[in-house]
Amino acid sequence: MGRFERSIKIAFDKLSGEVLEADEVFDKKKDAFEVRRQFHKKDLMLSCCECEQDLNVSDSKYDRLHFKHKPHHDYCILADGVLTPKEHEGFTKILQAKESARHKELKTKIGQLLSKVEGVDISSIAIDNKFIIRENEKRRPDVYCKYNDKELVFEIQLSDLSLGYILSRHDFYKKHGMFLVWILDNFDIHNQGTLERDIKYLTKFENFFKLDEKAETLKLECEYKFPFLTEDNKLLTKWLKKSVGLNQIKFDNESRQIYYYNFGDNKTKTEVDQKKKAEEIKEAQRKKAVEQKQANAKRKASNIIAEIKQLRIKKSQVFNSVMFEINELNEYEIEVLNSTLDFSNRTKSKSPPLLQWINKATQDDFAFIEFILSCREIKMDINEKDEGGKTAFQAVYENEKIYKSSVIRALLRRGYNLSEDDKNFFATLPDLDHEKKNHLILYSICNNLTDRELVNAAFLHDKLLFIIESARRKEIIGFRWKPNEWVAFANNAIHSHKEYWEYIDLAFKRYGLWDIILQSDKKGTFDKKVNEFYKEIPKQKFDFDEIFQDLYPDITN
Repeated sequence: MGRFERSIKIAFDKLSGEVLEADEVFDKKKDAFEVRRQFHKKDLMLSCCECEQDLNVSDSKYDRLHFKHKPHHDYCILADGVLTPKEHEGFTKILQAKESARHKELKTKIGQLLSKVEGVDISSIAIDNKFIIRENEKRRPDVYCKYNDKELVFEIQLSDLSLGYILSRHDFYKKHGMFLVWILDNFDIHNQGTLERDIKYLTKFENFFKLDEKAETLKLECEYKFPFLTEDNKLLTKWLKKSVGLNQIKFDNESRQIYYYNFGDNKTKTEVDQKKKAEEIKEAQRKKAVEQKQANAKRKASNIIAEIKQLRIKKSQVFNSVMFEINELNEYEIEVLNSTLDFSNRTKSKSPPLLQWINKATQDDFAFIEFILSCREIKMDINEKDEGGKTAFQAVYENEKIYKSSVIRALLRRGYNLSEDDKNFFATLPDLDHEKKNHLILYSICNNLTDRELVNAAFLHDKLLFIIESARRKEIIGFRWKPNEWVAFANNAIHSHKEYWEYIDLAFKRYGLWDIILQSDKKGTFDKKVNEFYKEIPKQKFDFDEIFQDLYPDITN
């Protein structure tokens, strides 16, 4: 017997039609003797309830009687030695259930209803009386039939099945090209036990079938898992039920299983839809964010423009509040502000906005113009001319109501490029005195700055710049001395700008003016001042250094 005795728990007596249970008849000596006597007298014809092969009544070395297949029998799962005691117990319960009234009722109903289905070969219908024999194995399905070009086998299950039993049926029928239909009579789809889970996971379809006993032809109640997406794009599943006929059933040739709804494929499709919807949601959220971002930027731009208008109307001399708001804008919001201002659109006017403001300005408007020119975030082409070729520089000097130098300084600081036309225009101005000429010289020097943020500092150091520029040109500019009065020029430089003498000294020597001054210094006045300077050198200032390096890199390099 090996490790497990009485693997065959029950036997069928072909003569009496009774099922004998080994543990009952063999554990009582009197009953055991009687069964053995009847068997040897051939009053019993025993067969296996699984494979229907003949059985012997045999004993073991421990004197335990049991049912046993005869020598050289064909394959039977109960005799192949692979089942555990628990699996043997499960098989026995299944075989016993096949003899229950409910099991017989369902087998009969399925067979009768199949006879009414178009496509079913009525002559092929077999109700628990057909062995399917392949090679050395055989199975007896509860119901068998041919449907169109397919062979169908129905297995009715009223109780739990072991996975081994399920796989033995599934693998056998699949191997031999038959479609196995599991008919589950009692099960709770929402509280699945081992049986339901084992059958469900045999295939990707996850369909359960039971007989629809209300139908006049064969119909199966199919409960199937259905995947769906919620409004917030979560993938969930739910169980649905539908009564279906064989003509509505699909047949999977690979697994040899039937299904009504392909959960696996539809879940994959739903996952694709979920991904697509997620992308659509993401894109919609992106668009909404862009729209919100744009709306916020436009609102800020409108508020800033309205505030600027109010400050202009009030002739305010302080624009700090609106400048602070602009400085708080991000790059995109600045773009929207400039797009809303649209200063580059010449279709609105024949004259650039800046020229219009300058043309109409009074001295009370200087704060606004200075704000516009100092606010680098507000984009405009300050070098743009009107249709007549007038520049912002020329417009300033044509307007008698504003102070010129302050506006020009703001223009230069913003990056205005002084042109030859501007210089020629300036030369035609009435009352062009020495001071006005010096203004043009200073404007021209500032025009050479690479860093226009230094313009204000240049205006503070105008005389110092005139000295260095005179040395560079070897021509006295910005002062009233005659062209050859270099000694007086130099004496003034060392006297009035002693804190910056290191810069002047470098310029004089670098541009060759030092030798010219010494040659002209017949009385030695300059030489005397230099000697006195170096006896007690004043503390030097370096707030001129950035301007010096920007304008005269040839001196420092």
